Amino acid sequence: TPETEYGRLNIGSRPSKRKPSGGIESLRAIPWIFAWTQTRFHLPVWLGIGTAFKYAIEKDAENLNVLKEMYSMWPFFRVTIDLVEMVLAKANPGISALYDQLLVSEDLQSFGEQLRENYEESKRLLLEVIFANIVK
Repeated sequence: TPETEYGRLNIGSRPSKRKPSGGIESLRAIPWIFAWTQTRFHLPVWLGIGTAFKYAIEKDAENLNVLKEMYSMWPFFRVTIDLVEMVLAKANPGISALYDQLLVSEDLQSFGEQLRENYEESKRLLLEVIFANIVK
């Protein structure tokens, strides 16, 4: 991602990294989020939600109904899921793949593919929770 270039823009009130010589672990939020927005993948917003849903459902199939009920009955949960849905709708894995082709070394290409598969699974699971409430 173009996080290095964002760090040079000096658009925040703090340096882009906690330690100038630090790696990705020293990045602050603004360049990190901007970089993922630039790639149209919005990874920090949705990464983990599909994994959490999948874990809960695999642990007990009834948990899918629990998630659907939570979406229907809990305003905070519903708004959170709706915001993630909006970001998933804005994401464009095709553009993300183009960034990978241009900027990512060959040995790391499979990592981007795994992330895009995770994106598709997250979207599918999230819509499964939401769609049940729309049909009613």
